Amino acid sequence: MLKKSVFLFAVVFLLTSAHPAFSGEAGDQLKATVGKILAVLQDQSMKSPDKKLERRNRIFKVVEERFDFTEMARRSLGEFWPRITEAEQKDFELLFSNLLEAMYITKIEKFSDETVNFSDDQPKGEQYILVHTEIVSGSHSTPVDYSLRSMNGQWLVYDVNIEGFSLVTNFRTEFADAFRKEGLKGLMIRLNERIKALDQGEVS
Repeated sequence: MLKKSVFLFAVVFLLTSAHPAFSGEAGDQLKATVGKILAVLQDQSMKSPDKKLERRNRIFKVVEERFDFTEMARRSLGEFWPRITEAEQKDFELLFSNLLEAMYITKIEKFSDETVNFSDDQPKGEQYILVHTEIVSGSHSTPVDYSLRSMNGQWLVYDVNIEGFSLVTNFRTEFADAFRKEGLKGLMIRLNERIKALDQGEVS
């Protein structure tokens, strides 16, 4: 699987100071999400231990508003998506989003001094666009490209490319191998076990 930091990088723009360059509507909508996340993290009433679950739920709610988990799940399952029923698709989508939440929500809460520079939006057709960004941490910079599609006036992220590595492509390779060997049921058992282990702190 792609390095564990991949989705952290994917959402880190939500947690840092965004420095605009020439971004367009899609980039502006990404930046707008920054304020929502920071508002939760900086809310003093949300910092006590007994507010941990509520704080995390609020954070992920904002992430869900900007990430198209339905499209990400569909693309991640690839050729196997049309082979399963609509009910199974919905179950897989929910499990997929739960996995991403379990893997990275704690890291989201520990953002430090990274900043993000936005460049021009690059149209990829009428409904698709690529937003180029650069995450800067100290003297190190990492190029991150967000693929978005237009849905009801909103630009939603459906893939993230970090230094040439696609989040969706990586998941597709992993899921295809599991699906061929064990079918959808086996794949979902694997994902449930991973989520459980993450929730219990057994894996990082």
